[in-house]
Amino acid sequence: MSKRKISLVSIAIALCCALVLVPVICSVLYFGTSVAHRLEGNARETASFYIDQIATKASGTLDTLRGSIYYLMSDQSTQKLMRNPEEATQSERLAVEEGLNRAFFLGNQLDQSTVTGIYMVKDNLQYLSVLRGGIYLGTSTRVTHVYQTFQDVNSARDLYVDPSYPDYCYLIVDYIDLDSMISLGKIIIELKLEGLIDATYLTNMYHQSVVMLRASDGRILSSDLDAFAKAASAQNDYVEVEGEHYYHTSRQLSPSRVLIDVFILKSEIFETSNDAIKIYIFFAFIVLLLTLSIGSVAAYRLYKPLRQMMRNIDGLAAGDLTVRMDATPYRETEQMSAAFNHMADHLEALFAEVYEQGILLRDAEFRLLESQIRPHFIFNILELINIRCLEAGQNSICRVVSNLAQLLRANITHKHEQTISFREELRYVRYYLELQKERFGDSLTYSIDLEDLSILDYSIPKLTIQPLVENSIVHGLEPKRGGGAVRIGIWEEEDAIYIRITDDGVGFDASQLTLDIHSNTPAGASHNHIALSNIARRIQLLYGSKYGMEIVSSPGNGTTITVTVPALPPHAERKDDNA
Repeated sequence: MSKRKISLVSIAIALCCALVLVPVICSVLYFGTSVAHRLEGNARETASFYIDQIATKASGTLDTLRGSIYYLMSDQSTQKLMRNPEEATQSERLAVEEGLNRAFFLGNQLDQSTVTGIYMVKDNLQYLSVLRGGIYLGTSTRVTHVYQTFQDVNSARDLYVDPSYPDYCYLIVDYIDLDSMISLGKIIIELKLEGLIDATYLTNMYHQSVVMLRASDGRILSSDLDAFAKAASAQNDYVEVEGEHYYHTSRQLSPSRVLIDVFILKSEIFETSNDAIKIYIFFAFIVLLLTLSIGSVAAYRLYKPLRQMMRNIDGLAAGDLTVRMDATPYRETEQMSAAFNHMADHLEALFAEVYEQGILLRDAEFRLLESQIRPHFIFNILELINIRCLEAGQNSICRVVSNLAQLLRANITHKHEQTISFREELRYVRYYLELQKERFGDSLTYSIDLEDLSILDYSIPKLTIQPLVENSIVHGLEPKRGGGAVRIGIWEEEDAIYIRITDDGVGFDASQLTLDIHSNTPAGASHNHIALSNIARRIQLLYGSKYGMEIVSSPGNGTTITVTVPALPPHAERKDDNA
């Protein structure tokens, strides 16, 4: 089972995705680490700065309020008013307020948006509103309720919250008669929680941040923030509240026993980086889509000539040698198209050559078959003649008949072979020459010169030398009076074997003979010219244009034919010492 190949389109898509996604992943990792750490550091610094500012401001306010308590406790006119069971007059209240203002003038001023009222409540539930605005902001019902709720409370360092009035917190201290050290009532200072811990600055940056005020004993002073009570006591930087994670930090309002807690939602801290990552991923996705779209269009335009080429290759493989590639708009595919068309032209020419070679071989076979009419009958008759000649003592006739039989038998023996060894070919030549010598007698002489006996083992196309020798005798020596000579020379040079047949016959005009493989034999050409052309074309079809035949001849000067064939081992080696 062949291994499945990877598609070039898949590789291109993977590369496009990698080129887009790798920078995106690196950027996301950068935003998720470096930028996230910076944002976290900024959140810590912001929370620390804010809580320090609030703690300083709140501590200053509480310190001032504690000073006001000491003033009211030590002021003689205030002591007198608290001892008097009657309700204070307007002038007495104003005197206390002016004295308190003078005392605050020497220290920190009170922010009346934070301190909404200072009340001195007597045990008979009569109360005196020290601040001028307090008489309008406070009500007797609220003050009386706080007084009754926190009768046992006496601390200048703690803040208390009445659940009935969750927007306020209170400093509650017993008012002591300095002479008798008996409690005459309480000093109740009312503070607006929103003014004491102003979260505007922080919530502008982190909209879901939470600022909470709590007592050191665990009481939550800020309303609706009970869910943060447990998280406030945790020591970790990040705490979980109702499934959300918050960054947490706190400060104590020293020397008060009050703490401020700041909670910043973790998702808000990293919101900037998360939004940047989302936007970056969105644009990266758009870029990826555009890249794939452009790549798909480019791949389609490039793949179109490739599909055409594949169809042409399939057609060529199916045997259609007429297919050709059309011109393409790209340099690379145009080179491939030119190479394909060149290959198709070469294959078509090669097919034509092979076809022509087959025609020539078929004609040779036909001629061979024509020469083999009833071969067994002829051999039997020749054998009978040979026996009668032996009986009659006619040895010369016997030798002629034997050579003729051997020559005919050789044609039949190798009729299906295209090449034979030089040994076999020269054997047929020798049979033929001996037969012709019987005919011409001493007027015909011949010689066969072989440079090296190893040449006998090389191969040569069947019926190459013998027809040339026959051409020399029949068309060169027969027309000449007095006979002549035929010389055969065979030698090897580099990777080729040369065969030269020379006669001193009548010759002919060799310039009228064309031996090129692509030329057609002119109509009316003589039989000997056709035979020479067929041999030359057969050699070139078998071995290429590098090999072939050369003829040098002119009327009255004999003929020299030189044949060149490659030095190849025989197709079927037949060794015979008679060669």
